Amino acid sequence: MAHTLRQKLADLILNGELKPGDRLDEHTLAERFGVSRTPIREAIRQLGVSGLIEIRPRRSAVVRSFDRAELSEAFEAMGEIEALCASLAAVRMNEAERLRLRALITVSQDISARTDRSAALEMDFEFHGLLHDGARNWMLKTVAEETRLRITPYSAALYTMESYGADLGRPHRQHTAIAEAVLERDPERAAALMREHIAQSLIALQTFFDKTATLPAGEKEKDSVL
Repeated sequence: MAHTLRQKLADLILNGELKPGDRLDEHTLAERFGVSRTPIREAIRQLGVSGLIEIRPRRSAVVRSFDRAELSEAFEAMGEIEALCASLAAVRMNEAERLRLRALITVSQDISARTDRSAALEMDFEFHGLLHDGARNWMLKTVAEETRLRITPYSAALYTMESYGADLGRPHRQHTAIAEAVLERDPERAAALMREHIAQSLIALQTFFDKTATLPAGEKEKDSVL
């Protein structure tokens, strides 16, 4: 049960319903899922190990958050890791994966046209996951997935922002350019485009925070619950 609840809680974070800094109230969560607080507590503990949740002694756990400097460093690290994945995928992907990558870009175009932010977020996960697999390096894939998991609350926030969601053509164009480089077996260009893609995501977040005068979670604590 704890494993199932762990995934349900993770999904709430990954789809943006729970945002960085949001408090995870055990009683509220137990009522929502119709269980006792014990499996909820264990699920939160497991997510704490993954780095997605911050466990605080004698206080409610919160969705992992970063201040501005930490967020910048996290995206910098992810940019390099994702760039390496894209570079290796360009030369190591098999034909089935290349076909899937082409199909994803076609789907992305449709999602962008109808401004479906939820579908765009799911497609983003699948796009990067496919490159992680295509790199053919289990250790790199593990590091890439763990790093992306830690900053997912922020990357997911991009797709829930009205200002960003109104222009889903931007991430679509970036993904398309990366995919083309991978499909053309050009590792250097794939890596460079991926670094630029991650950097642009960080800039979009920073711009949003500046325009709304909203501090990134970590500089303030939210008291919101489900």
